Amino acid sequence: MAKVKKVKETITSIDKPAFFWQAIEFESQEKNKSWFLYLFLIAIVLCAAFIWLKLWLAAAVTIAAAFALYSQASTSGKKKSYAIYNQGVTIDNKVYTFDQFKSFWIFPSEERIILRFEQLKRFALPIEMRIEGENADQIRLFLAKHLPEQEEKGEDIMDKVNRWIKF
Repeated sequence: MAKVKKVKETITSIDKPAFFWQAIEFESQEKNKSWFLYLFLIAIVLCAAFIWLKLWLAAAVTIAAAFALYSQASTSGKKKSYAIYNQGVTIDNKVYTFDQFKSFWIFPSEERIILRFEQLKRFALPIEMRIEGENADQIRLFLAKHLPEQEEKGEDIMDKVNRWIKF
């Protein structure tokens, strides 16, 4: 029996998207001075405790984590272009074909609706698209023709933690 070689589909510039919208990649919440003061105080206390216990690496990691949190807290989301085609999806100019995904799910998050794709790669993070200006039910029906939907999935624990610390 002859082997059938699967041809990888691509998205070209002549393809017309079924859905297209622009949205901010993530919502940044305004943080007041006390938020940064608490971050600084917690980092100082932890660092002092680790130095007192002579855990030098833990103290260095605490300082690095504090700088990383400060840097992330100071950024805001960029506006991105999202499109869904018959062959896959694009985020700005990055192309993902449906054969790279295992499944998808759509869930509400605060005032937005989020579309996530689970990738086939073992340790890859889900691909996230914020739906804005398009009908989520129509997108769900369109994607169900190409991928299985995981209806029971929603926000993960990191989404809740990020919202709690105002990220």
